[in-house]
Amino acid sequence: MAPLAVGIAFRHAARALGVRRAALETLALAAYGFAVELVAMAVFDSHRYDASWQVAPLGVPLAVAGVWAAIIIAAMAVAWRYGAASPLARAATAALAAVALDMMIEPVATRGGLWSWTPPGPWLGVPIGNFVGWMVIVGAYAYGAERWAGGGGATAIARRAALAAACIVALVAVGLVWTRLGLERAFADGRGWIAWGTVMLATVSSRWWPHVRPGSLPPSLPELLAATPGRAPQAVLLVVGFAFLFGATEIADERVGFVAVGTLLAVRTIAGVRREA
Repeated sequence: MAPLAVGIAFRHAARALGVRRAALETLALAAYGFAVELVAMAVFDSHRYDASWQVAPLGVPLAVAGVWAAIIIAAMAVAWRYGAASPLARAATAALAAVALDMMIEPVATRGGLWSWTPPGPWLGVPIGNFVGWMVIVGAYAYGAERWAGGGGATAIARRAALAAACIVALVAVGLVWTRLGLERAFADGRGWIAWGTVMLATVSSRWWPHVRPGSLPPSLPELLAATPGRAPQAVLLVVGFAFLFGATEIADERVGFVAVGTLLAVRTIAGVRREA
């Protein structure tokens, strides 16, 4: 799944940005994903990957870093095409698309032995703080890529690296507050399902948010990705989604199957319904 998702995302980015810049942007996002994983494990001892991963320097599989890049590229493009009018709301749309997908990935991946949470969380063994982290990782990057790190060339890549560093600092800050306040306890005794339901409702409802696509000077990275025709961004989300839906069929847990189907329907809504400005 990972090479296919990365390949689709890169092909779309190359059409939007040119091959050279697309390669730099994709590598920058993969490095961002790698750094996010490394920091989360080092600072919070949050999770660990199974030893069966073949290429995992410092304990982080390169396939996971690549999927981070593919999902962020796809989420930014989808958010600009279908999201709300303001940059902040578009960033929220990108974050919702990614978090909804992760709510499908996590229970399948942990039961399939791809990685484990330390300790397990209150919702199907997954910490709710993980999804809060995804909101920061994707939402903050999407907002910064539009509002602060637009343009092209080496300067834009340097600014993108600075943006990634700032997002990681924000992730650590939010994570420390989350753990110090013990907010995971608020989702014990089945209340984690409230979080899943809320994300699904927000994801589906985003198709009805006020939608305007004002131009920007220079065009931002999300805007360029969205303006390039084709359904590759949606395909990235659905390729990942269907891969884990297939994985859910191999797991003897009806709750995981329910989550997989419900989440994929929500992702299909945000990724498949086009609205014109």
